[in-house]
Amino acid sequence: MSEKPTITVWSDYVCPWCYVGLTEVEKLRETWDFAIEWKPYLLRPDTPEEGLPLPAYIREKMADPDNPLTARAKSLGLTIVQREKIPSSRRAHEATEYARSKGKIDAFHHAVLERYWSKSEDLHDWSVLKAAATDAGLDGEEMQREVDAGQWKQPMLAGIEAGAQIGVNAVPTFIVGNKFIIQGAQQGSAFAQAFERLGATPRSG
Repeated sequence: MSEKPTITVWSDYVCPWCYVGLTEVEKLRETWDFAIEWKPYLLRPDTPEEGLPLPAYIREKMADPDNPLTARAKSLGLTIVQREKIPSSRRAHEATEYARSKGKIDAFHHAVLERYWSKSEDLHDWSVLKAAATDAGLDGEEMQREVDAGQWKQPMLAGIEAGAQIGVNAVPTFIVGNKFIIQGAQQGSAFAQAFERLGATPRSG
């Protein structure tokens, strides 16, 4: 095919499998040339500003050493900390739209996930989001001003609605080349198969 394929991903920062999925996608770049487009999703849309306690059954599952998530994260070299609380991810998603407008969404998205899941930081806290902005080469103060002014709320909601219109109801959900849907944090081989079916060619060497 003449153009490199695009992977469109609906993801929420409070989803640990989205962190795993991000890492699988980043590994793909070693072999494949593709574009990626991150889209927002609210896994828990009713979460208040102050956050919610993580349900006991989820804490127990996360703490289980035999939890598939723990094993998968370890195989990818990821640290996933135990959380006691679920923050609202709306602010982080609006900040992500600011990062998109500056061409820095990939770096910002990675930084927020890493700070939340590996460093146990609160992604609703402006100090954390501004630190992620610095990581990504963005102006954190400008980002906060624009998000607080509501400038990025509608673009965030539009991204969520775009997913709803095509039936996205879980994360991560990947659409490869606007043709193949991959749900969940699948192994890289699932994406490679989709690329091959699209007629994409692996990087040489």
